[in-house]
Amino acid sequence: MKKKQNWFFLGLCWTGCLFACLTPSVLGKTIYVDSAASESTGTADGTEAHPFASLEDARAAARPFVGKEQVEILVKAGVYRLAQPLTLSREDGGTKDAPVIYRSIEPRAAHLAGSVVLDGTQFRVTEDPAVLARLPESARGKIVEFDLNTVGIEKLDLPGVHCRMPLPVPELFVEGERMRLARWPNEGWTTVAKIVDGGSKAGSGNAFDAAKMNEKIEPPRGGTFEYSDDAPNRWNAENGVWLWGYWCFDWFDDIVKVASIDPEKKWISFAGQSNYGLRQGNPSPRRWRAIHLLEELDIPGEYFVDFQTRRLYFYPNGTLENVNVTLAFRNQPVIRIQEAQHVTFEGFVIEESFVDGVVCRNASFLTFRNCVVRNMRQCGIYSEGGEENHFLGNLIQFTGTGGLSVFSGDRKTLKRGNCLIENNVIHDFSVHRLCYASAVTVGGVGHVIRHNELFNAPHMAVALGGNDMIFELNRIHHVCLTGDDAAALYKGRDPSKRGNVIRWNYWHDIGSPRGHGNAAVYFDDGDGGETVFGNIFVNCGDPGKGSFGTIFCHGGHGNFAENNIFVDCKRPLGSAPWNDQRWKEYIDAPLWQKRLLEDVDITSETYLTAYPELKGFMEGAPIDQRHNFSKKNVFIRPAMEPSGTWDLHETDVTLDHDPGFVDAENGNYGLRDDSEIFRLIPDFEPIPFEKIGPQR
Repeated sequence: MKKKQNWFFLGLCWTGCLFACLTPSVLGKTIYVDSAASESTGTADGTEAHPFASLEDARAAARPFVGKEQVEILVKAGVYRLAQPLTLSREDGGTKDAPVIYRSIEPRAAHLAGSVVLDGTQFRVTEDPAVLARLPESARGKIVEFDLNTVGIEKLDLPGVHCRMPLPVPELFVEGERMRLARWPNEGWTTVAKIVDGGSKAGSGNAFDAAKMNEKIEPPRGGTFEYSDDAPNRWNAENGVWLWGYWCFDWFDDIVKVASIDPEKKWISFAGQSNYGLRQGNPSPRRWRAIHLLEELDIPGEYFVDFQTRRLYFYPNGTLENVNVTLAFRNQPVIRIQEAQHVTFEGFVIEESFVDGVVCRNASFLTFRNCVVRNMRQCGIYSEGGEENHFLGNLIQFTGTGGLSVFSGDRKTLKRGNCLIENNVIHDFSVHRLCYASAVTVGGVGHVIRHNELFNAPHMAVALGGNDMIFELNRIHHVCLTGDDAAALYKGRDPSKRGNVIRWNYWHDIGSPRGHGNAAVYFDDGDGGETVFGNIFVNCGDPGKGSFGTIFCHGGHGNFAENNIFVDCKRPLGSAPWNDQRWKEYIDAPLWQKRLLEDVDITSETYLTAYPELKGFMEGAPIDQRHNFSKKNVFIRPAMEPSGTWDLHETDVTLDHDPGFVDAENGNYGLRDDSEIFRLIPDFEPIPFEKIGPQR
């Protein structure tokens, strides 16, 4: 009981003094929900003695009181499986003085699930000769099957000839753990032995240069490559074979259907085209794997779904009797909020959706506090529109295409959305989509992202896409582990998005030496007007074969790096400037003409007042005026000098030793009062290391 009380206290600490005001004397209507309640007696009235069995009944009972007094819906521990999303519309929202609060009485003990239960006793050992013939010999007699027609699946859509993860295959969970689609190889990737025919690009134009992205559009044509292993020899393309790979770049993964396999030549030909064609876009070998293939159902924890018969084939790790087996297949979130205001969800476990877990549109003054959001096939929480939405102290984990996405505010007028993302832990957030599926994606104007911990991902952790954001006091680590030309925090291709401050964060163990290069902070394709202040970077980034640095600017200018500490970063500052011709091409290209003059207008009084440096931007300054600026930075044991257009300052210092960290060996990079940095840089501002990350 003590542990539960501590968690409840933790929730209070994370969210300020809101509940200090909710004393019994001011509480309004209280409604109780209990999954174990019986609805057949007809006595349920929402009281503690006679609770409702469903949240939908509680929502209906709350409507007469909404907006008139505070409504609190208290949900007892249990699993609430939702055949339809819990949908809150404008009539279900409260007001500032009379909010609507959904709360798990016991923190993180009420589960809202979008999945259905599969009866373990209904699994049967597969005996169909046609299926057995396709299975690996080692798996025969160990594979069980389940008829998905019995749980209401009437149709399954085949993947297209070209698509991205996740595939449209129901998600299987055993005891809350996601099972894996059958694949080859079982671990890691295999590589393309030789590109025979690169085929065409599904994307338009030149992937290397967004200024020319509408050039050279090709008729669709699949590529062909040579493989070196023997496994593809046993696959039959007529049964449907899909390959998942980094076919051109290590920053984009997609899936292509196989048209034919030639075992003699060891050639595989595609039925469709990859997004950028089959090419050597990055220095490292082109990686690929087969995905969702019955012939490779060969280890415990893997499964396969036959789209025609709608039968699930699974390799269990033991008996399934008395085991919690669930399946997510409904194309709907667990919670949907549309235009409601002043609603809070506190202490729930929200899990197992086939799409996003929570979807909020044009809703304002929402709070999600101390919730666990997990096992979503797509994003954990998606919020678009509205204002003043707060996401506080949540744990978001094991999501397929991202953790938390927030878009709010008006970029044309620079009206702030004022959303707050604070004290969250987000990890393993790109289980399915390996690139551009971030822990935090933010767009709009004026949000604060602070005191979060983001970790464990193949690609980036933060996608910053707006104006006047503050990203502070966060800990980001172990990301960009398998991708390339990437960074923990990425922002690019739109210089109108500026005025953002990245300060007082701790970045460590980021990137991998794959070849092209990667960074901790990446301002791409002309991005500018950003400030990186007071950060600590430890073992971050890899220069690869190019000019990458821990902070990297590609083409852009007017970025500031100040008061940062870089420890064992190979190249702390990197830049790849564009020549005058390329800069002019971007200014004149449809991409920037639309983004800088139509989506917003950087020549307007609104933008020139906020960002006076944009005056004359569309005329294009020469390269000798397009620089980035470093000041009061400490470089400890760098291997390379800064590259490109970084202007170093006399206050920048390079050292080959510990300058006086509290305990670097154990990861405490706070500075002691006697650190020599304060002597070498007298006005160096102390970095509040002890305040970085989630605050307990």
